[in-house]
Amino acid sequence: MRLFTALALSIASASAHAGWSIGVDLESFKWEETGDVNVVEKGGRYGLSWGFLKEREAGWQFAYRGQFRRGTVDYTGALLFDPSQAATARVRYTGLVNEAQGIYRFPQSIGFELLGGLGFDYWERNILPDQREDYSVVFARLGFNIDPRARGFFGGGGLKLPFYVYENAHLDELGFDRNEPLHPKGQPSLYAQAGYRFTRSWSLAGYFDSYRFQESKEVRVTSSDPSICPPPPPPQPFQACAFRVSQPASTVNTFGLKLQYDFQ
Repeated sequence: MRLFTALALSIASASAHAGWSIGVDLESFKWEETGDVNVVEKGGRYGLSWGFLKEREAGWQFAYRGQFRRGTVDYTGALLFDPSQAATARVRYTGLVNEAQGIYRFPQSIGFELLGGLGFDYWERNILPDQREDYSVVFARLGFNIDPRARGFFGGGGLKLPFYVYENAHLDELGFDRNEPLHPKGQPSLYAQAGYRFTRSWSLAGYFDSYRFQESKEVRVTSSDPSICPPPPPPQPFQACAFRVSQPASTVNTFGLKLQYDFQ
């Protein structure tokens, strides 16, 4: 019984000093596409975030961060099969980020750190009521932090590079014969944060996050849906029609506010 009690106390003590944190997020989100038709999606999102950091006074340390976000924003663009006709809609976003980071903290400094990260970002983009897209993005991060780990200001920033992007546009659900994946090319983009730590545990931070994607390569699909294919001149019989589909160049800009509690 004593051994069990000692083990439980040891685990509880380790957890209390493990460096876990949780937070709540509010975001102003904007997605833009440029091409034959300009598309703008913007509105508010909310989320939960969590992280782990085993702090050291100097040297290398490991960190992990995760974030869940969700929100329904306004869509301004055009109809999918009639780009000449303007359209508005609502778009629901649901996403999850997981990222591992290696951080080097310089000794005898104001809290200057260099960091590198590797993350996986997955989100669902559902243009209501029934058009949906799923994105899977693997990205690298390179940046810096200035964090004295005391009451007062902290911040940081750097670059993100999505080096693998997979888009499932569910083309088969739109009337095409098969669902070909799309691969927009990621480009470097900026991120930044600035905040204030009120106590050892409580902090409030504003942040900026972004993505830049070039237009994907075209994929060729066909359809036998008469609502999609133009009718042939009589007396010719109906025939399947071919399309070239791509994801236009896109930008994502997010401004957020995070209230965080650190279990330290």
